[in-house]
Amino acid sequence: MNPAPRSKGARAPVLKAALARLRQLALATPAGEFLGSEQELSDLLAISRPTFRQAVRVLEQDQLLEKRMGPHGGCYAARPDSRTTARAAALYLQVEQANLRDLMQVTQALQQCLLTLACQSDRVAEKARLRTFLDHLATQGHPEDLPRFLEAERSFEQLVTSIAGNPALRLFLQIARQFVDESAASQVLIANPAMRRMRCAAWSRLGEAILAGDAAQALAIATQQGAAFAALVPGDTVEAWAQGIDGID
Repeated sequence: MNPAPRSKGARAPVLKAALARLRQLALATPAGEFLGSEQELSDLLAISRPTFRQAVRVLEQDQLLEKRMGPHGGCYAARPDSRTTARAAALYLQVEQANLRDLMQVTQALQQCLLTLACQSDRVAEKARLRTFLDHLATQGHPEDLPRFLEAERSFEQLVTSIAGNPALRLFLQIARQFVDESAASQVLIANPAMRRMRCAAWSRLGEAILAGDAAQALAIATQQGAAFAALVPGDTVEAWAQGIDGID
């Protein structure tokens, strides 16, 4: 039997404790596995049904729990989706009126860390996949049309971040990628075939440097690419970006 209903003020600490316990339970359970019915879980947590439903709504928003209806209904463990998180963060940056200059300042430092980790990595399987990607690029040539280019660029970035093996870097760079993809200035640049050819050539050189463990070479290529990208961004953005870089000690 569930406990008797409490006043709103008395329920606050009860809800907080229930959230903590239910969150721990969801995190300790593989995604998609059954946690229990509403009755079972509210009894387990010793809370009322209304308090339990409040906790479920919070964890559904956090993407840690999924409530299903029907014959096999109940609560199931879930996991946050990085793409949804990146989209939300990119939208926040747009609301805060961030621009390409802001992103380029941040991603420059993140990319340096990413490439250093990738060059130092001993992840054999991930490096083998990068080798396959580079070999395919060498034999098939650079993707000329925009959709194939974007698909290849995502693949290359995912390969490098998987080699680096840092989930925090992966998420931050995914946020930056989402923002850049939605930037009008970036879309104009990527629509230019010459820009796409330059980026594809950089993948090959960066990939070979990573496989050789040559961090200095990888960082030099990335710096060169960053300067080339900045030089092609529409005038006002380039000028603002250059002023921002000059202001960094």
